[in-house]
Amino acid sequence: MNFKNIFKEEEGIFKQDDLKPAVILLLAALIPTLHRYFGSAEFYINITDVATVTHHTKSLPANIYFFLSALLLMGVIPLLIIKYFLKERIGDYGLRIGNWKTGLVSIAILFPVIAIAILLPAVYQQELKDFYPFYKGAGESVGSFLEFELWRGLLFYTAWEFFFRGFLLFGLRKFVGNGIAIMVQIIPSCLWHIGYPTGEILMSIPAGMMFGIIALRTKSIIWVWLLHWLIGMGLDVFIILSK
Repeated sequence: MNFKNIFKEEEGIFKQDDLKPAVILLLAALIPTLHRYFGSAEFYINITDVATVTHHTKSLPANIYFFLSALLLMGVIPLLIIKYFLKERIGDYGLRIGNWKTGLVSIAILFPVIAIAILLPAVYQQELKDFYPFYKGAGESVGSFLEFELWRGLLFYTAWEFFFRGFLLFGLRKFVGNGIAIMVQIIPSCLWHIGYPTGEILMSIPAGMMFGIIALRTKSIIWVWLLHWLIGMGLDVFIILSK
């Protein structure tokens, strides 16, 4: 097979215009897979031989490794691809303020509703209580909690939203339309959650749809990043207070 012809208009498998969405979709499968296998806290624990640490009592360094690996794989790598391979503006992938009024209104309305309707009832699910927070030391003091949540928000959620709502959603919408782009970014996001509590896997589907709509409405990932972070912190707060 002549790989030089793979993107030729008539002879190749792909058309020339397929190159960009093909790269984005390939990374949609590759990057989350790499993160789950080689970027997890469990992987860090295994390679550092941290003794007597189980899945539910991960150390803070293991969590920081988990967050940093997400920043590298889901944040830095897609950013470099956008800038140097696709040669496009980062702002076109949602890394901008966008429609801040719509963003703030969305958070002000949605977060209280989610907190009352979803997060509060979640504290009665033992599976979630056993799983969260990732770092059990977060419940020992306000300082420990804030340290953990800052690492999580600034590293993990930033990378997560840039990859799924930025790189995938904004990268694909010109080729498949807004609706299909939202559905596409939900797939790897949902699959990444395999192994997490059942309720969270199921909720990742409507959540991915909601975050996608907000990102498109605001033309920014900043507001979904903030809402996602608040939801994550809110769940941890409710679970810690319930114990």
